[in-house]
Amino acid sequence: MAVSEISRCSYHVFLSFRGEDTRKSFTGHLYTALVHLGIQTFRDDEEIERGNNIKDEIEKAILHHSKISIVVFSKNYAASTWCLNELVMILEHKKSSKHIVLPVFYDVDPSQVKNQTGSYAEAFTQHEQNLESATNMVQRWRNALKEVADIGGMVLQDRHESQFIQDIVKEVQNKLHLISLYVPPYLVGIDPLVTQINQWLEQDGANKVGIATICGIGGIGKTTIAKVVYNQNIPRFESFSFLAHVRETSQDYNGLVRLQRQLISDLLKEKSHKIYNIDNGINKIKEIVYCRRVLLVLDDVDELEKIRKLMGTQIPFHPGSKIIITSRNRCLLNAHFISQMFDLEASTSCGGLSKLFEVKELTSNESLQLFNWYAFGHNSVPESSMAYARSLVKHCGGLPLALQVLGSSLSSKSVSSWKSALEKLEEIPDSKIQEILRISYDSLEDDHDKNLFLDIVCLFIGKDREYTTTILDGCDYYTTIGIENLVGRSLLIINEQNKLMMHQMIRDMGREIIRQESSDIGRRSRLWHKNAFDVIREKIGSRTVKCLTIDLKGLLEDKAKRTNTTLHFPKHSKSQFLMANDVDMETQAFAKMKRLKLLQLDYVRLKGDFKEFPKRLRWLRWHGFCMQSCPVDFDINELVVLDMRNSKLKQVWKDTECLPNLKILNLNHSHSLLKTPSFSGIPSLEKLMLKDCINLVEVDQSIGELKMLTFLNLKDCTSLRKLPRTIGSLISLAELILSGCSRLDDVPRELHNMKSLKVLNLDETSICQTRLGLHWLLPKRSKELGFSWASLPCSLVKLNLESCKLSDDVMPNDLYNLASLKSLNLSRNPIRYLPESIKKLTKLDELLLTSCTELQKIPKLPVLPNVFEFLTVSPFKGYWAILPCFFSSTRCVIFGCEKLTEVEDLFKLEPIENFEAEEIRRLFNVDSIKRNRLQLYSYLTDSIMLATPQVLQECGITSTFVIGSEVPIVFKHRTNEHRISFSLPTPSHPDEKIHRFSLCIVFSLASDQILEFLPSVHIFNKTKRIMQRYRSSFMGIPEANDNTMLWLIHWPVTDCEFEGGDLVSCMVVPIHLSIRKFGVTYESQHNVRNKYGFSHLSTGDEVATRNMMMDLTKDLLSLESYGNVKVQLCSYIEESKVVASPQVLYDYGIITTFDPFPFDYIGHYHGHQAGKTEVSISVPPNSSRKISCFLNSIIIFSAKNNKTYRFLPCLEIVNETKGTKWTYSKHFMGIPETKNTLYWTTCWNFRGDELEAGDHISLRVLSNLSVLEFGIDLVYDYELDDNPNFFSQLPWMSKCFKYLFGAFVLISSKSQKNLYRLQSLVKC
Repeated sequence: MAVSEISRCSYHVFLSFRGEDTRKSFTGHLYTALVHLGIQTFRDDEEIERGNNIKDEIEKAILHHSKISIVVFSKNYAASTWCLNELVMILEHKKSSKHIVLPVFYDVDPSQVKNQTGSYAEAFTQHEQNLESATNMVQRWRNALKEVADIGGMVLQDRHESQFIQDIVKEVQNKLHLISLYVPPYLVGIDPLVTQINQWLEQDGANKVGIATICGIGGIGKTTIAKVVYNQNIPRFESFSFLAHVRETSQDYNGLVRLQRQLISDLLKEKSHKIYNIDNGINKIKEIVYCRRVLLVLDDVDELEKIRKLMGTQIPFHPGSKIIITSRNRCLLNAHFISQMFDLEASTSCGGLSKLFEVKELTSNESLQLFNWYAFGHNSVPESSMAYARSLVKHCGGLPLALQVLGSSLSSKSVSSWKSALEKLEEIPDSKIQEILRISYDSLEDDHDKNLFLDIVCLFIGKDREYTTTILDGCDYYTTIGIENLVGRSLLIINEQNKLMMHQMIRDMGREIIRQESSDIGRRSRLWHKNAFDVIREKIGSRTVKCLTIDLKGLLEDKAKRTNTTLHFPKHSKSQFLMANDVDMETQAFAKMKRLKLLQLDYVRLKGDFKEFPKRLRWLRWHGFCMQSCPVDFDINELVVLDMRNSKLKQVWKDTECLPNLKILNLNHSHSLLKTPSFSGIPSLEKLMLKDCINLVEVDQSIGELKMLTFLNLKDCTSLRKLPRTIGSLISLAELILSGCSRLDDVPRELHNMKSLKVLNLDETSICQTRLGLHWLLPKRSKELGFSWASLPCSLVKLNLESCKLSDDVMPNDLYNLASLKSLNLSRNPIRYLPESIKKLTKLDELLLTSCTELQKIPKLPVLPNVFEFLTVSPFKGYWAILPCFFSSTRCVIFGCEKLTEVEDLFKLEPIENFEAEEIRRLFNVDSIKRNRLQLYSYLTDSIMLATPQVLQECGITSTFVIGSEVPIVFKHRTNEHRISFSLPTPSHPDEKIHRFSLCIVFSLASDQILEFLPSVHIFNKTKRIMQRYRSSFMGIPEANDNTMLWLIHWPVTDCEFEGGDLVSCMVVPIHLSIRKFGVTYESQHNVRNKYGFSHLSTGDEVATRNMMMDLTKDLLSLESYGNVKVQLCSYIEESKVVASPQVLYDYGIITTFDPFPFDYIGHYHGHQAGKTEVSISVPPNSSRKISCFLNSIIIFSAKNNKTYRFLPCLEIVNETKGTKWTYSKHFMGIPETKNTLYWTTCWNFRGDELEAGDHISLRVLSNLSVLEFGIDLVYDYELDDNPNFFSQLPWMSKCFKYLFGAFVLISSKSQKNLYRLQSLVKC
């Protein structure tokens, strides 16, 4: 890899190793595993061509922009001086940054590295002989080895290499906090196909919708390849979703709706929305994909109808969206379906969008390599096992899943076991892959794990791991260790949601094992679906049956599907279904099943008594239970989980039932339930679910006896009016959900006793609508009521009071007792004010006030220290300087707060009537203002108000919008353009300074997109090179495009910023506006001369500046709307173009952006040249406190033609005094449309003595683009002065930083606004 390639990449991990030891073995496999998970990794290979400055290049381009360094210590590591020097460099970088070092001790012990013994001692003996004159260097190497050995890394020891690599990858993921789908760390033979799919994704990626199928037989690796592609490409899309197991999930009850919920949740990056039916979900999905570029993967699709039901037809995908489908059906997609699926008018360029990728079987060598990884943990085979390994691999037919399972089952087995396994395989035809997978089952060490596997196969695939463990622990399993054993044998997978997943081939293999137990289905240990139905109907069950599962609704729906009969069932009501299907089933059918422990009888109606019913049940799931109470003779005393959702129960049991082992009771959607059961006999209950029990009116007093209860869900129990006071005795309860209990008007004061309560949801309740409910929210203690807001438990972390009709009368003055609160939701309440004490909630990081339509004022919110430090050094003027304090420190959402007129420290809005005429004249230089009502749009609340003119005060600037068409004559400088320049007159007194500017802007609408991006106003002092920018958070809206409006601005300035003789330029950036006229005037006054008077160009706090750049890295590496303006970005890796909004890129300490908007740069940049490709300056003298400097450049260029792939544009900086050179090339380059211009701005960070006073530097741009103008600007960074007001005295900050910071705030705010609008649509 050449140096230019290094400097054009961005890495998560820097991989340092001794090439001769591990390049083609361990390190190579580790590198591959990291890359397959989307972790950008650089290999420091000693075969890299090394130039004269390679050390500097690696230090700047790799260490300064990699988050983790993995150092692989092998036997000969210390023999390489290059490795030792690199280690020193890594550790030095660690001391000065947050860089993470992860030592990996491959085939050496940490003590050998620390003490330099063994091969390390030999290496250092040789170094000391060769470097007699450089003893200091040798000692530095020794110290570095001691230091890194003490860090505590990862040691191979006696682990398999494969497991070791997997552990390292997991550790890296944890440290990077990456969210990616799990793929095995060792993959073979997939790279060519992954590359093809990536190329397809990147081809015309910005303006062409595409759909592709990855097809192949089961177990061939389709899903794994899709996951790898997904992991590697999600950063290139605005939203993304991976829907796994579409075929299987869609067959479940309400499965398609669950898939729709997941899809919407993934694309919006938030919790699931309410989806009531398939049609509702389709409409919401269409709304989402219309406005964002998405990557969507649909895994395991067996028929097109599933996609139609999931997403509908005529889907208006946003240009550039890609859909990937995995399927066994090679011919799944066809032209007719594609024309139905896509809205060809709304989606750009849909022609030829279908693509097919077929996964082939692995070759013999690839199969052997994959098998070896699972069998031995590395890619080598002992001679004693080679013959057996080749024969075993041959039987697998190149199927990755069979190789994985078979290799895992034979791991650590003796040669005789291998021989036996091979002999067994030779009796099975190659086509019977099911039987091959059984070998893994046979390899399980005992019947415990085998029985656990078979139970999971029948009942618990897709179930939560914790839920399954609770049930199976009650069945006398050692579930935790058992699941670990199954995962180790590749028989089970724990997915990202902690659910138990299993490949369908393995599931079918397990079910085949059960079928082979007996030809008599009644004598099998586990029964499901049709077999279970037949056994019950024919009464042929036996003592061998341990598990039985039947979903009668699903069975009859399948039957109806086969006979083309359509059944319609109302939600949560199955009575019509049961009445329409007279199925004769009796309790006597279970009489012989004495050992039955796991039973599912969804929508089954039984006749007869329960005297002979199995009495050893541990798990009973009976959705749609049709009786009004459990029969008296129904013995369920050993139950651990009772799940009776959608039941007809009015009371669960008539008398107190003794269920000492019951841990989970789920009665959700039991619409007839009137009262909860007595809880006296179920002391072990941990979770109680009563969601949507719409007729529930009473919770039994005995609930207070449930000392182990951690979760209570009473959501949407619309008839429930009160809770028992004994609820305060639930000492273990962590989450209480009362959302939607619309008649609940009382919450007992004993609530404060629940010291473990973390989450309390009271949204959409009536607690604030009656005097009875108010008693616990009253701000003051009452003798009659004896309770207050202060009685809420201090342990609360999340409190939801949305839509509770909460008013100012019940808002407390002091919230001191909620010090632990992190999330507070007060949305959709008629509150007008928030208490000042909210600032005492120092842990609060989320405050939701959406659609609080009466809210008028918000006090100052808690500010996180790191954000505060950043903002105190910000010299920005206006809206952009303070918005991050409001939105970033505490995530406060105020969209829809139509009457909000003040946010402390942000803005204040007052009617013009509140001001005297003289004050209006002083502020805006006008004699009078028309009081006509006008529309005023608030960008913060995303709302429009109709009122008389309002005076807006924010960030020291006062402004207003009024009806008018002329600039008053008192404005000294006027123009019909959007820019005006003038020189300030020489003052009559030496201490006379300009103290304010007044601006009058006459404008009309040029676009209906004004609500998306607000215009800004700039004042430049070209003489002093000071820039101030103001972007109002409000905007007046003329009635029609031809109507005009005045924007009057009163803009104070500080001393020394503007003086006589200064050349000043004022400009409006007229985004979506048409500037008709523009006037500026100013006033001066006598002042005492400022004692500071800094003459430097710019300064800033070093730490804060770096923090800001890191925020840009995190928040701006995605395509976001920049009004309706787009630029072309060209990728030089894949030779493709992307049409996107202006992008902010950050790499190697360099910030870059491409922008189509003009801005004032003349006089702001040193060495400004027109038509030149090279600029030179000398570094001026500076304070001794300088610790670094920033070099900003601006290049204005146009395209000669549309050929963009033949040139590699780069910037070259040369310090001619020191003889050093830096070259910067990018993966992406902005490309202007022919004859148009584009602005390329960069910001370089130089450290230490790289640039010093007197150095002569030159910057040259190399490109086939036509360079119109070119300029550079030098900015210094200082250590913090003892004077706390040091930074506040500095006149301005680098334009590049201001520009990029403004982009960051805009994108953050806009993304929240879009979310609010979408949520508003959902609630309509």
